[in-house]
Amino acid sequence: MKRYNDLWEEIVTFENIYGAYLDARKGRRYRSEVMSTAKRVELIIHQLIFELNVGEWHPAKYYEFECRTEVKRRLIHAPTFRDRLVHHAIYRVVQPLFERKYIFDSYACRIGKGTHAACERLQHFLRKAAARGERVYVLQADLSKYYNSVSHDVLKEQIRRTIADKRLLEVLDLIIESFNEDTGRGLPIGSLTSQLFANVYLTPLDHFVKECMRERFYLRYMDDFIIVSDDKDDLRQALADVTWFIETQLKLKLNPKTQIFPASHGVDFAGYRTFIDKVLPRKRNIKAAKIRFKDLSWRYRYGEASMKDAQQVVASFLGYCRHCKSSKSTRSALKRLVLSKSKKEDKKK
Repeated sequence: MKRYNDLWEEIVTFENIYGAYLDARKGRRYRSEVMSTAKRVELIIHQLIFELNVGEWHPAKYYEFECRTEVKRRLIHAPTFRDRLVHHAIYRVVQPLFERKYIFDSYACRIGKGTHAACERLQHFLRKAAARGERVYVLQADLSKYYNSVSHDVLKEQIRRTIADKRLLEVLDLIIESFNEDTGRGLPIGSLTSQLFANVYLTPLDHFVKECMRERFYLRYMDDFIIVSDDKDDLRQALADVTWFIETQLKLKLNPKTQIFPASHGVDFAGYRTFIDKVLPRKRNIKAAKIRFKDLSWRYRYGEASMKDAQQVVASFLGYCRHCKSSKSTRSALKRLVLSKSKKEDKKK
């Protein structure tokens, strides 16, 4: 088990933190906090380097807000932009070290992976299992309230299996403890380091399933994971083994919706419904698109949305649909988009 030391000097260089600033501002350049930072970025970086080196840096309070979509609501806890520079500076150095310990079939928050690669791999597993037996079954599981349930103590222990640099560990502990210190559990949704920590936390599960349980057809997308088999009894035993590991080693709970079912029903995973011979869009995503198009039509009609807004929304939807068999669903959703101006808006022009 290799551990890495002497990382601190690489993190607290001006070049690394400036690179972190460029990474952190992507997609946010015109926000007030980012623009005010840009005016004195060199001074802020030198201040951060000083604070980090003398042990005076402490995470500021998170911005808290609710993110609403058509199908889900999430409570976001976002760090200040100044703290984002520290998070990104650390991430740039340590992420490749953890990456070396990930299994191939972990697909979230990794370069070259993602939802489309996860679906392709899942379909490959379904076909491999089908070649071995008459019927194919799927164990699909996720973790109950994953981000809110991560144990700080367990996470720190897992990080120490890879990182040995004492000063870096002190800062990582500060970041971990800055959220729900009173309960000792949870990661803030909205932080780059949380994405890293969430993957690190479940890496032991990946190795347990692949190496100890010897399940070939296993893959994970964040806290949602799949095991495919032509033997239903094998999956029942796998569920028992996984439950034991998650509860005793990770101090987490499986979602009660965890189930074993025939692959012929389709697997709702990583944004799509995957079958042996086809991939379809997720029903709730099509439902969400219909609601989004209806709302966009209303806003366009009364001048609250532009043609450019409509083009961006449609392009995003079509980008999602082109990775699956979706012509019927696409037409059904796009029928909800009617771009016409009200008479009052026409008179204003």
